[in-house]
Amino acid sequence: MVNLQRCLIVDDEMPARQELLYILSSIEGMEVVGEASNGIEALELIKMLRPDIVFLDIQMPQISGIDVARRLSEEGYNPVIIFVTAYDQFAVEAFEVNAIDYLLKPISEERLQKTLEKITSTRNNSEEIDYNNLSRLIQDIRTNTKVAPQRICLYYKNKLIPIETKDIIYATIEDKNTVIVSNKGKFETNCTLNELMDRLDSSIFFRSHKSYIVNLNYIESIEPWFNSTYNINLKGYKEIIPVSRSYAKGFKEVMNID
Repeated sequence: MVNLQRCLIVDDEMPARQELLYILSSIEGMEVVGEASNGIEALELIKMLRPDIVFLDIQMPQISGIDVARRLSEEGYNPVIIFVTAYDQFAVEAFEVNAIDYLLKPISEERLQKTLEKITSTRNNSEEIDYNNLSRLIQDIRTNTKVAPQRICLYYKNKLIPIETKDIIYATIEDKNTVIVSNKGKFETNCTLNELMDRLDSSIFFRSHKSYIVNLNYIESIEPWFNSTYNINLKGYKEIIPVSRSYAKGFKEVMNID
């Protein structure tokens, strides 16, 4: 009889959670007991459900995946943590130094299977993890290796259309798909918003909501809303971009709002 491994998926992007859920559903011995869309929700579900394995996205609103793992460690509960990250080969050193398993987005079923086999064969999660060092290494990766591309290619009617990134006005989720609105029109992409944000220049683009990225250069006006949130009005566009409470503090800092 197969010993079931109870898993929790934590990612602020629904398509990313669905992708991992789909892959895990085909692997014998894996049971997904819950999903969380942010770090605070993750901590609550982990305490309630006590999963064996937590698939933990690194970049999330409110608190990061690393901070979630750190809090669990401080509280003395140590499920197997598998970090999920959009960082490519540059992240390998950071994770290997800290003896942590990780999966790169987009997730490979073969890589996931190898990770799970290693976990079930060793079940060794006793090594102390230096979360401060891991945070520092990942911050170095962000600072030293990220070069925002000047253009990206997006599909439209079976053709690839090159789009200058500066011409992207906003990106959002529609019917579970990532949609980019630009001066050249509206396009769909296979990227999640997390992956798209990693490609864009963070001095120009801001993640204002779990379902929105906005080009700060296209902001015409900002309306304070309830519960310390904001609504963004765009130049020449009727779409109103929300700024949720999770992102309001960062938005106030980047826009110099007192």
